[in-house]
Amino acid sequence: MKMRIYLLIFIMIITLLSSMALTADDAKQSKFKINFTERFRFVGWDNTINLDDESKDTYAFTRTRTSLDMHWLPNANIELALKLTNEFRVYLGPKDRDFNINEIFIDNFYIKWKNVASLPLTLTLGRQNIILGEGFIVIEGQPLTGSRSIYFNAARFDLAIGANHNLTGFISYVPETDNILPMINDLDQQLEEQAHTGLGLYYTGNFKRFKLDTYLIHKNTEPNEMKPVESKINTLGARVTTQFCSRTSMSIEAAYQFGSYGDADRKAFGGHFHLDYAIPDSIPLLKTLTIGGILLAGDDPTTPKYEGWDPVFGRFPKWSESYIYTLIRENGVAYWSNLRSLYLTLLSKLSDDVNLKLSYFKLCALQYPTAIFPGGRGKDRGHLLIARLDIKINKHLDSHFVWEYFTPGDFYFEWADSSHWLRYELMLHF
Repeated sequence: MKMRIYLLIFIMIITLLSSMALTADDAKQSKFKINFTERFRFVGWDNTINLDDESKDTYAFTRTRTSLDMHWLPNANIELALKLTNEFRVYLGPKDRDFNINEIFIDNFYIKWKNVASLPLTLTLGRQNIILGEGFIVIEGQPLTGSRSIYFNAARFDLAIGANHNLTGFISYVPETDNILPMINDLDQQLEEQAHTGLGLYYTGNFKRFKLDTYLIHKNTEPNEMKPVESKINTLGARVTTQFCSRTSMSIEAAYQFGSYGDADRKAFGGHFHLDYAIPDSIPLLKTLTIGGILLAGDDPTTPKYEGWDPVFGRFPKWSESYIYTLIRENGVAYWSNLRSLYLTLLSKLSDDVNLKLSYFKLCALQYPTAIFPGGRGKDRGHLLIARLDIKINKHLDSHFVWEYFTPGDFYFEWADSSHWLRYELMLHF
């Protein structure tokens, strides 16, 4: 409760001071923008969590998310933003899920101040989305809400340190449930298994032949009754993107983690790469061919150290919309760890408004399974096929269809069954 009061007072003071600083010319140039989005999804899956035909693991439901996003720009340097969101579900199966309107919550609430003290510095204070790089380390502040929201409660700065160089820093805090800002119909929706604080520095530089990102991200999770282990994670990493020729580019990212996991020392590594080839226009329909790889360390239970990769603030469906649910019984939803994979993706442009993307992943593990689930004796996680069709209907309406099919390998128990997952989305935006 004290945190909520302090944050509200702080934002009110900042807002008042910025308003008092406005001049008559600022008032004439003042702008107010409103954005509205309505997202409808139908989601259905079979065996995605348990990989077992005998279990009750068949779901079919709709997800309807409504967002109203308001921005006031009193002058060229100040922006005040408020975004309200609600997402509710209607379950077609299982039928024992009762309907409720869910929460109406504050999705974004921040002030952005550009050119602070006439410097190339921007400060953003309050509830905001933070996406750095490809989202491998920083994109998702509260993974247990799914795609409902991704916000951080944070203070962020962006400093231009040259024409092609930028330094971003942030400090954040996200509790287990939203007890900071008020909401309507509070259901104590869990945001993450443990409350956490974050601290990060992220540098981006454009050079003649390549683009370089380097970062140091710290995350500290607080112990609770469900997860009594405190975790301190420091992630030091870099990402390089380069253009080999006019049609081929490559991005490679690697990071090292150190810190603690309870009383154990933490030592882990992780990374990914993708090579992208732009197919010549002379070949009809085909647009881009991608070859990629993923390598995320797993914990070896025979050593005193903890070597498992922690996705930090990267628990989102970066590579698959369905496999994040299969990971639930290992470490948690979208908890990418103990994974190695090669994948192939082909993007086709069927028309100006229709794209089709086909992907194949060969999934493996670095360490053998040690629990009842996955329950196998090998390191072969299995095969994953993904098809996604994107359609732009008009400037206000988009749609897509995603189907994923997973066949488990010997990393899982002997009688593990294949899973199907599908989603249809219709997005209205003004």
